[in-house]
Amino acid sequence: MRGHIVDITDGVITLCIGRADGATPGQVLDVARVVPTNPAPKSVPTFTRRDIGHVRIDSIVDEHFARASIVSGAPQVHDIVELRRK
Repeated sequence: MRGHIVDITDGVITLCIGRADGATPGQVLDVARVVPTNPAPKSVPTFTRRDIGHVRIDSIVDEHFARASIVSGAPQVHDIVELRRK
């Protein structure tokens, strides 16, 4: 299950992951940020994923969205959230 952070307001994180994705309250998701690795303006950009922290799903809003809180790190809007595969 993978999505992204669409909003952070007053410490409440809204995720683009919901019931249709199999999200359930209590799940802890990894947070990663995509960052450019080559800042040269005329080259083809390359990117890497940087681990940022973790969030916990607190409630399911609907089929497509859930609310979460920070477990660790400093997540930002547009960061990727992903349920760790076992």
